[in-house]
Amino acid sequence: MLPDDRRRTPRFPFHSKGELRLNFMAYRGSLIDLSLYGALFESALFELGVQQGDYCAVDILNLSEESIFTAEGVVAHASKSFIGIKFHPLDDERLKRLQHIGTLNLAPKKLINRKFPSLLQAWASW
Repeated sequence: MLPDDRRRTPRFPFHSKGELRLNFMAYRGSLIDLSLYGALFESALFELGVQQGDYCAVDILNLSEESIFTAEGVVAHASKSFIGIKFHPLDDERLKRLQHIGTLNLAPKKLINRKFPSLLQAWASW
């Protein structure tokens, strides 16, 4: 951790292609941060005009741009091209799948298990 980094919870950079489905539209972008409870999505567009509480779904895409994981949730925070997503509770199968994806990306277990507020806190410190 850098001396000027004041985050309480270290952020695990995920950096994967993603697709956000929102208001009957699909937007391509990048997943910047991921945990079992939420994600930070960066849109390729500057602003999407989303509101806190809007229903959404996010896909993690592989290199062939096929979905390897989908989670539904709500917009918890939006600022410029960054959208914080709080996942609806995931069933056991999808939790295991997401943990596996995190492990493949070398996510330390303590970071992939973070609660959503710590994701927002880390994001706000950018």
